[in-house]
Amino acid sequence: MHVPTFQPLTITVEKREDVTIVHCAGEVDIATAGQLRGEVTDALVDGPGHLVVVLDDVTFLDSLGLGALISAHKRARVLQGSFTIVCTSRPVLRVFTATAMHRVFRVVDTLDEALEPAS
Repeated sequence: MHVPTFQPLTITVEKREDVTIVHCAGEVDIATAGQLRGEVTDALVDGPGHLVVVLDDVTFLDSLGLGALISAHKRARVLQGSFTIVCTSRPVLRVFTATAMHRVFRVVDTLDEALEPAS
């Protein structure tokens, strides 16, 4: 029997012109959701209102992590910016589908697609 191992959350932030890109890897749960919330809040306070969150390497996302993404989405809209998620992670996509957030968030497969203007 395979026992899953804990993967701590790592976050890197990159700025490209008027877009802030937040790359996440590992697990977003009760222990790490605050870290994600802080990074996306800082990205929207310190930089432009255009935010891309890359979740391809996220292996687990709980309700607190989802809440952090919802808050960032709302804040970007208030700032008249944009919020896009890049995600090919099956566990994360399952959460988005189960909560219908895939209908709220702009979710794309690649960073190049995220950097294109929304249609």
